[in-house]
Amino acid sequence: MVFEASIAIFCFIPLCFFLFMNPRDNLLRNWPVLGMLPGLLVEFHRIYEFSVEILRSSNLTFTFKGPWYSGMDMLFTVDQANIHHIVSSNFSNYTKGPDFREVFDVLGDGILTADSELWKNLRKASKFMFSH
Repeated sequence: MVFEASIAIFCFIPLCFFLFMNPRDNLLRNWPVLGMLPGLLVEFHRIYEFSVEILRSSNLTFTFKGPWYSGMDMLFTVDQANIHHIVSSNFSNYTKGPDFREVFDVLGDGILTADSELWKNLRKASKFMFSH
């Protein structure tokens, strides 16, 4: 019973993978449990070109869905208006949080790791230094 089930699973998974992963239909398919990770791993050998294709086809902003409950959901954007919105005009809405601060603790309280008022003050100071 176990042997037959394992054979069925090993035959079913590649079949589903190749039937449903048609690159002409959709560059990354969102699988029920695995998210978009299988499609990304298939194209990992040419990750730069693949990411350019995805961003072009998705109007310069793409939402990547990782496996369920993994915390790998990400937003990728190369749209200048979105980057300006996040980095300059509404920076206070996009805080880095304690996890970011813990990972980049070696950088201290510089402009790369600062949030809120400290970031605004550091940005004004650096803007002044670069303009003169």
